[in-house]
Amino acid sequence: MSKVALITNITGQDGSYLTELLLKKGYKVHGVNLHYTQSAESVGEVQRPHNPHLSFHDCHGENAQGLDDLLATLRPDEIYNLDVAEPVIIEPAFSEHPAHGAGISALRMLEAIRAQGLEHSTRYYHASSSELCGLVKGMTINEMVTFNPPSSAAVAQICDFWAAVNYRETFGMYACNGILFNHESPRRSENFVTRKITRGLANITQGLEGCLYLGNLNALRDWGHARDYVKTQWLMLQQAKPEDFVIATGVQYTVRQFVTFAALALGIKLRFVGKGLEEKGVIAAIISPVAAALKVGDVVVAIDPRFIRPEEISQVSANPTKARRQLGWVPETSLRDLVIEMVQADLTTAKEAARLKLYG
Repeated sequence: MSKVALITNITGQDGSYLTELLLKKGYKVHGVNLHYTQSAESVGEVQRPHNPHLSFHDCHGENAQGLDDLLATLRPDEIYNLDVAEPVIIEPAFSEHPAHGAGISALRMLEAIRAQGLEHSTRYYHASSSELCGLVKGMTINEMVTFNPPSSAAVAQICDFWAAVNYRETFGMYACNGILFNHESPRRSENFVTRKITRGLANITQGLEGCLYLGNLNALRDWGHARDYVKTQWLMLQQAKPEDFVIATGVQYTVRQFVTFAALALGIKLRFVGKGLEEKGVIAAIISPVAAALKVGDVVVAIDPRFIRPEEISQVSANPTKARRQLGWVPETSLRDLVIEMVQADLTTAKEAARLKLYG
C-alpha cells in the first residue's frame, strides 16, 4: 500500500518540491495550507489534471482539535512540519511577529500524534534552520553546536527543536530535526535576498528598475538548491533510528559573489568600487543582448543601510559530514547552476512585465 504523508506549508518552496518528490515515490500526499505563497502555483501544477494522490486540508495552527481530527482521519506514516517561523531580509533583532506568525509548532504536532495513538507508527520531521546558530561566530556548525539565536523567529525554532528531541527521548517517538542552511530556488519567497537579487537584476535589464539596493555584501552564506535539500528531509525519515542532521553544501560565498554570478547569467560583467556604505556595482562589460538596453558605467548595485541586519551572521560555516556519511547525500546542483535557474525564471517574468507595461 502507498505510504501516506502529511506536509504543512505545502505551498511553500520546500513543500512544493517535497510534494513532487513524494508523488514520484508513490506516496499519497496531504497538504495543510496556512498561508498562500508564490509556490502555490507549483503545487497547483502537480494537481492538474486532478491528481488523486494529492489532497489539501484547512487546519489553522491554533485549532488543535482540527489537527487531532485530521490525524485521526489520515493516520499518516510520515509528517513533514515545514511551517516554521522564518526571518526575512529586514527584521528587527527581536519582534513578536515572526514567532507568533509560526504555524503548527512541534509541541502541538507531537501532542496530536500521541493523542491519536500514532506515537509508534508515525514518523515526524521538523524543519529547523541555521538561524538557530546565528550568533555562534567563527565556528563550524555540526549537530553538537550550542544554539545562540539572533532573532525572535530563531527563539521559536529552538523551542520546536528541543520539543522534537524531548519527545524522541521521553516517549520513544520517531522525531527528528533537519538543521538546513540556506536553500534557494525560483520558488523562493521574494522576502529573501537571493530572490531579491535575481529578480532585481532581471528587472533592471528590462527597464523595470534602475538599481538593486542591498545590505552587507561581505556576508557569507552556504547556498544550495531546495530541490536537493528536500531529498534529505525524506531520507531522514527512512533511517532505522531518528537523528538530527545539519544539511548544507559546506561551501560559503559572499552576497557580492552571488550578485556577480546573477549578473553574469544576464550577460553583465560587474566591477565593485568604493568601500562600506559607498560600495557600488558598476557595469564593466555587456556580453549578452539581454542587457543591451544598459551601458558600461551604469551603477546597478548600491548599499542601503536599512538592509543591514543588526546582528549579521557572517562567520558561520556548516559541516554536513554526518548527512553525507549516514544519509549518503551530496548536493547535485552547483551554486552557479542554481543562480542561472533562478535568473532565467525571473527574466521570463520581467520580460512579460515589460511587455505589458509597453503595450498594456
